[in-house]
Amino acid sequence: MKKILSWLDDNLLTLLTGFLIVMIPLYPKIPLAELIQGYIVRMRLEDLLVMGTFALFLVQLARKKITFPKNMIGKVMLVYLVFGFLSVLSAIYITQSVPMEKAHILKIWLHWFRRIEYFSLFFVTYAAIRTKKDLLLLAKVAFVTFVGVILYGIGQKYFYFPAFSTMNREFSKGVRLYLQPNSRLLSTFGGHYDLAGYLMMIITFTLPAAWLTTKKWLKTLLYITSLIAYWCLVLTTSRTSFIGFIVGISVVAALLIKSKGWGWSLKKWFITMAVSFMIMFTFSNLLERFLQVLPNKEMRDNILALQQVINQPFVTEPQDSQNVAELPSLFAFLFKNEPLKPIDLTDAEKTQLEIVASSSDMPPSPVKPTPKPILPSDVTEESENIRKETAEDAGMTYTGPQYSANALKYGLSMGIRLDALWPQAIKGFMSNPILGSGYSTLVKSNVGEFTYAESTDNDYLRMLGETGLLGTIAFLYIIYLVIKYAYLNLSDSNQMTTILSLGAIGATVAMLVTATYIDIFESSKVAYVYWMIAATVAYIYDHQKPAK
Repeated sequence: MKKILSWLDDNLLTLLTGFLIVMIPLYPKIPLAELIQGYIVRMRLEDLLVMGTFALFLVQLARKKITFPKNMIGKVMLVYLVFGFLSVLSAIYITQSVPMEKAHILKIWLHWFRRIEYFSLFFVTYAAIRTKKDLLLLAKVAFVTFVGVILYGIGQKYFYFPAFSTMNREFSKGVRLYLQPNSRLLSTFGGHYDLAGYLMMIITFTLPAAWLTTKKWLKTLLYITSLIAYWCLVLTTSRTSFIGFIVGISVVAALLIKSKGWGWSLKKWFITMAVSFMIMFTFSNLLERFLQVLPNKEMRDNILALQQVINQPFVTEPQDSQNVAELPSLFAFLFKNEPLKPIDLTDAEKTQLEIVASSSDMPPSPVKPTPKPILPSDVTEESENIRKETAEDAGMTYTGPQYSANALKYGLSMGIRLDALWPQAIKGFMSNPILGSGYSTLVKSNVGEFTYAESTDNDYLRMLGETGLLGTIAFLYIIYLVIKYAYLNLSDSNQMTTILSLGAIGATVAMLVTATYIDIFESSKVAYVYWMIAATVAYIYDHQKPAK
């Protein structure tokens, strides 16, 4: 017994880290309990497991069983958290962008603690890797998890595996959804953007690994996995993540020129780009989003007809979709194994779900309707008719579509950013350029408004708006250190080190590109995975001692 306890004492942190590598991407975002009534950010099982594992890390650190990272990344994380703490105090007492009300105070501190939670996995993963054997084991676990995510995504697309979305307040309560033929893929993630960010990151590891490995069976496995993962990526129809993937892989190919030569690197890059664009422009709904202004209607209709065939599920649609789950009490769920309680929605409640659904959740038509001139390019006449019918059924007067000049010129998605989200972030930054206006304050129309979701759709503007120059500089310096250390690690001749370092650089660059249009560093599942990746970079840097 003593030997077992001693072994657990030595290995428990590594075991828990491996479990988190599996659980975080694969477990759907089903809530356990509300932290603030009605707020879209809810407590989930992964939060409890991460916090419990971090508590174990702190105990082991106090016992000197493990050590704090030697490199600068962990230290700069602490600096960022200090700036975030000061930003919260500034928001409450100086700029007063947060009123002295319980819900508002809880919300801003919740977002600060979320940053601690995200960063905690950097320290946990770093401490969990004690040898190169541990590093290889965790990498294998991450790969198997990646395969699980993409296989579930395929099942969700073609066999009606359930989806759980956090794209709006109603769905985030635990609504079990089923994708329609042209719906955006979620897999086990809470939103298509989150899944796209995860896939984009991991493909920058699997594809270079396929390029570099000499084992034929492994090369074949990695290529097939990367191809299926890429298919899932384009099924998310996330333009920004697609561009991030293209840029990230291009950077990886460029870095390989030094060791493999121009010819080898250009060949790999060209084949990858050719296959990627061929799939995207031939089979993916991304084509519609990139080429909404394609003048040739016949060509567009032919492509859409092909897409219709490819996007059809292989089985019939289940009849029990859209069931809401009540949030059970936290302790009852943990200690009595209480299941989520399904509640069948009434017709009125289903209508309410349609009201809160985003345009991407609207059931699509097999043929894209031609938008009216007064509609933005990414708003169809069909979706407008649904809004009209919903309003009339609810006894309200439908006044017709009213869109801004930016929405009509650039599309509704960009119009919202240009008209509301980005100006609000700039306003928050200008209120206090040093510390910003505080977490979760940027989408409010007035100080007293309690917003139920936060999004700026540009992580750089969100950083500036929420934490000012100090927080933004500190955060981006962390990212710089990850890239710097990964690049220095390339001087190690070990193939695993090379693959992990190249992948980390590609993933980081892809994240930076995606952050121009999406709050990607705030996406919980993506953030967890990214900081675990950063921990592997930091471990290799500290222990392999590459030439500096």
